[in-house]
Amino acid sequence: MVKFYIMDKPTKWIWISVILISVAFFVLISIPNAKASENIAMVSMFEPDEGIMIPVIRRMITPKESPKHTVLYFIIYRYYFYGFPFFASSALAILPLQWLNQLDNIPWLMVILRQLISVLPMLLAILLLVYLHDRFRTVRSIILYTLLLLVPAVIQNGFWWHPDGIVLLLSVLVLYYLYTDQHQLGWRFFAAAFFCGVLTATKLVGAYFFLAVGLAVIWSLVNKDVTWKKAVIRSLAFIGIMATTFILANPFLLLQADRNAYINTFQKQTDLLSTGYNVLYGRGLQASWPLMRQYYGEAIFIIATLGITIWNIIKQKTRFLHALILAWFVPLTISVISFSHFKYQYWLPVTIPLFCNWATLLPQKIKLTKFKTPALGQVIKTILLLIFSVQMIMFGVQSSRMLIERTYRAENSAELIFYDMAMDQLEPIGDNPVYAYYDYRLYMPAKQNWVTETSFDLLDYDFIESRNYDVLFLLQQRINDYLHPDAVGVEPESFARARAFYQDAQDGSLEGYILLYRNETALLYIREDVCRRDFEPGTCQ
Repeated sequence: MVKFYIMDKPTKWIWISVILISVAFFVLISIPNAKASENIAMVSMFEPDEGIMIPVIRRMITPKESPKHTVLYFIIYRYYFYGFPFFASSALAILPLQWLNQLDNIPWLMVILRQLISVLPMLLAILLLVYLHDRFRTVRSIILYTLLLLVPAVIQNGFWWHPDGIVLLLSVLVLYYLYTDQHQLGWRFFAAAFFCGVLTATKLVGAYFFLAVGLAVIWSLVNKDVTWKKAVIRSLAFIGIMATTFILANPFLLLQADRNAYINTFQKQTDLLSTGYNVLYGRGLQASWPLMRQYYGEAIFIIATLGITIWNIIKQKTRFLHALILAWFVPLTISVISFSHFKYQYWLPVTIPLFCNWATLLPQKIKLTKFKTPALGQVIKTILLLIFSVQMIMFGVQSSRMLIERTYRAENSAELIFYDMAMDQLEPIGDNPVYAYYDYRLYMPAKQNWVTETSFDLLDYDFIESRNYDVLFLLQQRINDYLHPDAVGVEPESFARARAFYQDAQDGSLEGYILLYRNETALLYIREDVCRRDFEPGTCQ
């Protein structure tokens, strides 16, 4: 049986250093998270997902006519793209703002959500991973912890309010309890089942733990720690605990209408992930690699990580931990690369644990030694440590740049500049009512006498004519994407109609509209009769 050194005590100065690094990271990332959130429109422009979800959690904590209805509508939040654990924790996080009558304070709201729901769970997850590998006993804890915090995917995920920080924490908890169970299939094995159920309820990636759980059961049988009968019973119990926890963690599933809504949402989301949003997205390693490299490092670093992981499984006393991490990494990686278009956050819960396998190669103390002719093994180790060091420096440079860009994103936003220019162009409209369409990546704050709409779907003439908008704000990048020669629509007929619309928009010749203003960011169209009503005759040519 593998001995698990659970009683090893952390070294005091290492533990203090890790705490100080954690506090510094939490404070540092709060600086950009507190900015560029002046109103819901600005939040929605930079992160559409955040803008959509804010009304959901505000509605969840709005008092109802009775305590019973307050609890009921807290549970039935009716936005089932993500599970109840994420929305419940988010709603509870902003509850103090409601008590202080500050729910309309969007900057406070967003910094609380981003820090408590995204950043804090990631910090806890990474701390637990480092503890698993070194128990905070040696300097390699500090080196490994610093590397993981500098991974661009970690930095980027800390910039928005999304369930992936919680997903990472729950994933690490499953790994932690599977490992510390020591092949006994005891209460820690069942704790892993519980957290796997909560993880699956939050985001369905928990289902990909099947290989790691199966490995834990097989390992216990091979080591003769349990009998076949016990292994079968405990495995069935794991499935039962996980399924029960999944339902209890998503209590709206007990209601048929909401259960149907959840299933329909899951099916729709699965279709979107496997095909694409309006246009077919590339799948496979070649299509995924640019984002993988951007957020997780160079190919040589990732290949070296996999090589070290396999070597650890072959040679290290803690091979069970490394095998569990690899068994968690493989199925989800195959899924996000082969069966959906790649997004950096999809890979986060498996890649960060995988990077921890470098711990076995890192020095336990910093010391100077006399030069000796190195053996082959020492040469290989030196080369690997050089790869690690160079990648760590590259992560640091990239993450520093990301922090600076994020801090000043409002000041440098081309979309905000376009909005100001567009409003100057529309000044002749005055106080007349305006019905406006805007693409969802553009800035459109609430404005007196204005009614605004946006859409995530493709535009075509039928839609525009049916709404009869006074003005159109069209994003240039969206036009470029849909007119790209390689773009293929999910639905060919509707995509053909949309391309005809977007081609006219690009050419400045939308039927029934006048191109009033454009720059490299967006285009502003005004309906012909509105233009003739409010503008000088020469404008509406």
